[in-house]
Order: sequence, then structure tokens, then C-alpha cells
Amino acid sequence: MVTLIIAEKPTVARKIAYALAEGKPVRKTMNSVPYYELSRDGKRIIVAPAVGHLFTLAPKTKVYGYPIFDIEWVPVYAAEKGKSYAKNYVKTLRELAKRAHEFIVACDYDTEGEVIGYTALKYACGVDPSKAKRMKFSALTRKDLLRAWYNLEPTINFGMADAGITRHVLDWYWGVNLSRALTQSIKRASGKWMVLSTGRVQGPTLRFLVEREKEIASFKPTPYWVIKMLLEKDGGQYTAIYEKERILDENEAKKIVEEARKGPAFVEKIEVRQQKRKPPYPFDLGTLQREAYSAFGYSPKKTLEIAQKLYEKGLQSYPRTSSQKLPKNLNFKTIIQNLAKLPEYKPHAHDLLGKGYLKPVEGPKDDPAHPAIYPTGEIPKSGDLTKDERNIYDLVVRRFLAAFADPAIREIMKVIINSNSHHFILSGARTLKEGWLKIYGKYVKFDEVILPPFRDGEGIKVLQIKREKKKTKPPARYSPAAVIKKMEDLGIGTKATRAQILETLYQRGYIEGKRKIKVTPLGMKVVEALEKNVPDIVSVELTKAFEEKMEEIMKRKLSKERVIEESKTQLLKILKEFREKEETIGRELVGNLIESRKEVKDLSEEEEREIKKEADRKLLVVGKCPKCGGDLVVRYNRRSGKRFVGCSNWPKCNVTYPLLQRGQIIPTNKTCCGGAPVVKIREKGQEYEICLDMNCKEWKKGKKH
Repeated sequence: MVTLIIAEKPTVARKIAYALAEGKPVRKTMNSVPYYELSRDGKRIIVAPAVGHLFTLAPKTKVYGYPIFDIEWVPVYAAEKGKSYAKNYVKTLRELAKRAHEFIVACDYDTEGEVIGYTALKYACGVDPSKAKRMKFSALTRKDLLRAWYNLEPTINFGMADAGITRHVLDWYWGVNLSRALTQSIKRASGKWMVLSTGRVQGPTLRFLVEREKEIASFKPTPYWVIKMLLEKDGGQYTAIYEKERILDENEAKKIVEEARKGPAFVEKIEVRQQKRKPPYPFDLGTLQREAYSAFGYSPKKTLEIAQKLYEKGLQSYPRTSSQKLPKNLNFKTIIQNLAKLPEYKPHAHDLLGKGYLKPVEGPKDDPAHPAIYPTGEIPKSGDLTKDERNIYDLVVRRFLAAFADPAIREIMKVIINSNSHHFILSGARTLKEGWLKIYGKYVKFDEVILPPFRDGEGIKVLQIKREKKKTKPPARYSPAAVIKKMEDLGIGTKATRAQILETLYQRGYIEGKRKIKVTPLGMKVVEALEKNVPDIVSVELTKAFEEKMEEIMKRKLSKERVIEESKTQLLKILKEFREKEETIGRELVGNLIESRKEVKDLSEEEEREIKKEADRKLLVVGKCPKCGGDLVVRYNRRSGKRFVGCSNWPKCNVTYPLLQRGQIIPTNKTCCGGAPVVKIREKGQEYEICLDMNCKEWKKGKKH
């Protein structure tokens, strides 16, 4: 009698096995996939991993054009090239399931984790998902995993599973159908084949970026004047600002300066007040992504990837959360005592432990699945963290410790100076009590403007009163972190998907700029054509409405079947409208496509079919980067449309290889010169292997490997 525990990834399976084992688990392999055998409470247990999603959606029959709704769950290795490794995981789970009488899902506790567990049970193990139990945890510590083991949920969370399945279906329906419609519109208008894409969340996100671009383009700067008084006090010079911060009329500004210069200037009033600044709330994912961008310049996607690694190492809690509240049953004292073992946190931890009573500040946002992000108290081993991981870990630890600290006390001082009945304000601010700033101050900066003592009625030595001409500035372009915040505010996307949506817009060539996002001419034209002809495709309101319905599914207030059917009905209406205007939309896009990609050439039917197949796939992985270990994937030049191989960690890693522009590319899992991948090229019924390194002698001689 065996219990099979299904984990989301191999690293997590290992953590679970070592946490539950009475003694040491036995590591075994099947089909090159590691799994663990152990015993607990008289039970024989096998812990085996998935490797993320083992199943994905695909058409039941291969058809081109749109609409298409007849889809099914299939193994990812059958639907996506470059994921052949998943075949062994599916095969291993299928074989191990034959030994088991009890099944437990231990994937990440969110909608994606529930879909991974549900599909693994149903399609790999051949088990009714309702028969499986659930381990629920927010951290991969031994204590948390044991608590999850002794408090098993009787079933998986079908609310989350149904919501996740619905999201996958809706994203497939909208993404594939709308992308095919856009691509077909180009073909119909020009006879050329160029692949374009949009999606259920992608379109509305691009739309609000386009709206900002238009605001900037149409902005007309307005001149205004600022009046300043330069004064001297106790050997120091200080600047006071006229009470009306902006003067829109130059003559009025001139008059104020002339009159104020006549003086005399004296202190009319002094205002001093103390301001209590509470510690910042514990991190939810969106706030962590924004803070990491501000502190280190990390993209939201990079921050999530790093936070996920820290979670898998057991150093912090699960990152995909919208909560700003810490668990009530968390042993704060033990965590802080453990953090005190690290020199950089020792003095702060001791200060907090000396308070006796530990109560954190908390924000209003909550998440039924997971608490706010917190350090688990497990200490990283020397050399175990990369520089990026150390940065995020430090951010999370300091934010957690700061939540227990005293408020900071700031003194705000305002000196009102009268000069011939015109008032100027001299402002100062200083920190009286650091409180939480002592811990988190390296990531939060307050201006310290220390003013000398003033008294009511004293005369002021004025050095200069002048006016400065300025102009109003256009609204700022969004940063990547600001895009995530805007998506949160609009209620589109999820905490787990927003960063990837942004990355997709970059990959499609719709936006550019890593710090200040600018919409490309292609991105502008796509939104303008859709907004003009089929506005529902880029409707924030429509997307938000479906997001809210998926929340209702999670709460078991709506059925997934009903929401999927509503979505299909809405999409059919949109596609019908698109079909009627297909050629018009295509004509509006073609000119910009030619300009942005420089080259649109006629293709043979065979080439068109090949490109169509490529368009329906996700990125094709051909091997591992010899420089950084990232995935080497097939990409397409945004301007020429030509394909090449590049590292998935670009721009951090700049490894690229050229590719032949004809033929189907098939990974071989072989390497050649300096770790360069060897790929198989299939063209016109012939196959041959080549090394992607141009300096390879075999390449130059045209020999087959």
C-alpha cells in the first residue's frame, strides 16, 4: 500500500521527501526522473515531481483559420517542441501511479498549481482528481511541510482548479483566435504572410500604454514661473519658495519680484509639527516587484523568478500572493531569533526581541491562498545565493523586520517669511526617531533639511529674489513596475501572469525600452486598428469582467462551464465583427508592418504552412546556453522577421547563433563546438544535423553530424 505525493518540481519533491522522512529518504530514478521513497507514520510514501505543466491545450484536429474552439488537454511534449523532457515525467508518474492506493497533490497552492496537479492526476496517473488529498503550505520548511502532512485537505481545491482551467481555456480561445484573425487580415489585404498576435489581457494592457503614448504626443507645454528667495542665516544659505508655487502670467511674476525686493523681510510665523510614519506593510508580490525595480532595476519577471528560487530553497514564503497580512500562527520570535544569526540583521533582531511583544503592521489586502511574503528563518549557507538572490532576500528580510519596529518620528518645520506683504515659505524636515528606518532605511529615503533656529519677527537677510521660467512636463512613460501596478488597479491579469504579459509585449515588438516603456509604431497601429474596428478586443472592462467571473468560480459561486460558454459567445460575436472588417483592418496594418519589419516577401505554400506551425508553438528550445545555463530558444528578428537562436536570459546574456531560414528545426540534445547546440534540419523530405557555431569545421564543409 503506497501513498504517491505529486510535487510541482524536482527541487520541491526533494524538500518534501526530506521533511517527511523518518530517517533519510531513498533517492531513486525512473526514466531519468528522480523520485523518493520513504516511510512516515507506518505509511510507504513515494514523492515524485512534475516539471511544471505536463499538459496543455491544443486543437483536437489540425486546422487553420478561425474560429476554433474544439480543443483538448494533451501532453506538452506533443504540443510544444523543445519540451520532450516532459515525456519522461509523464511516463514516470503513470508507472508510479500503478503502485499507489492513495494520491496527494503537493503542488504550489494556487490556481496554476491546482491545474498542474489536476491534469497530472487525470491524464498521467489515470486517477479521478476528486479521490486525491491535498497538502497545503506556504513555505518549504520542515515545520510547514509536516504541518501540511498532518492537516491534509480531503480533496484538492476544486474552486482554484476550475478557475485555473477556465483561465487556460479563455486565454487559448482569445489568444489563438484573435492572433489568427490578425494574421489572416494581413494575408487578405496584401497576399503576404506575417504573424501578429494579441490576447485577452495582452490587448487591453497594450491599449493603456498606447493611451499614455498619445497623451505624451498631444501634450503642449505651458510656461509658468517660480519665484525664489535666497537668504542667509548663521553663515548658511537657504531657499524659500513663493507661497503660490506656479505663476502662469509673466507680468504678475515680474510684479511680485519687484514688490518683494523692496522688503523688509521678516519671520511672520513658524509652524513646527511632528509626523508619525508607520512601517511599510509586509510584501505582496506586486509591491515586492515595484520595490525591487526601484532598488535594483529588476524587471517584474526577474523579481518573480528570483523570489520563486528563494521559496524553493526554503528561505522565504510563497511569492505569488496578493496578501499584506502575516499568518497568525507564525512564530515571529523564532524567525527573528534565527535571523539574528546573520551579522547584518543581528542588532535589529535583538532590538525587536527586547520589546517583548511582537505585533506586525499589516495592510488591507488579503489572499485566501497565501499570506504576505516573509522570511522563513532558515539561514542561507555561505555561497548558496547569487548576488540577485541576496538582494531580494535582504529586501524581504528587512521589510519583515521593519513590520515589527516602532514608527519613525519626523519633524516638519515651516518658516513663513513676509517681504512687503508677499509670503515665502522655507521648509525643513528631519528625523527625530529612526524607528523602522534603522532597519529599512537603505530602501526608503527621506529628505533631511535641517534649518537653523528662527524666532517670530526676526529680520531676514535676503541675498536675492528671482523668478525662474519653467514649462509643464508631459505625463511620464510607464516603467515596467508601473505597468504591473496599473494592471492591478484595472483588475486585469493575475499576480502570477502580469509580468509575463509585459514580457510578451516586448517579444512581439509592440513595446521597447527597459526603464521607460515606449510603444513602437507597430504596437500603436495594432491598437488603433482594433480600437477603431473591433474595440471589444482591447476592452479593459470586458477583460476585467471575466477576471471577476473567474474569482467567482474560485469561490464556487459560478461554474466553469457557464463562464467558458459566455466567453465563447462573446468571442464569436467579436470574431464575426472582425471577419466583416478583416480586409480593412489588414490594410491599416500592412503599411506599418512593412515599415517596421523592412521586408515582407512572397512565400511558397510550403513555407506558409511551416510558419503557421511555428506560430502555433511556444518558443522552441534547442539546448542550454554554454555561457549562463539558460535556454537557447528560436527567436525572430523584429524588423526582418528572420529567425535565429538566442539565450532566454537576454539582455543579461548575449549569446546568439545564426539559423538557416528554411526547413523545420528539431532539437537533438547534442552539443558541439564550445557547447553550441546541434540541431536537425528537416527540409523537402531530407534531414541533416548541423552545429550552430559558424566557425565549426563541419558547418563550413557542409558535412552532416
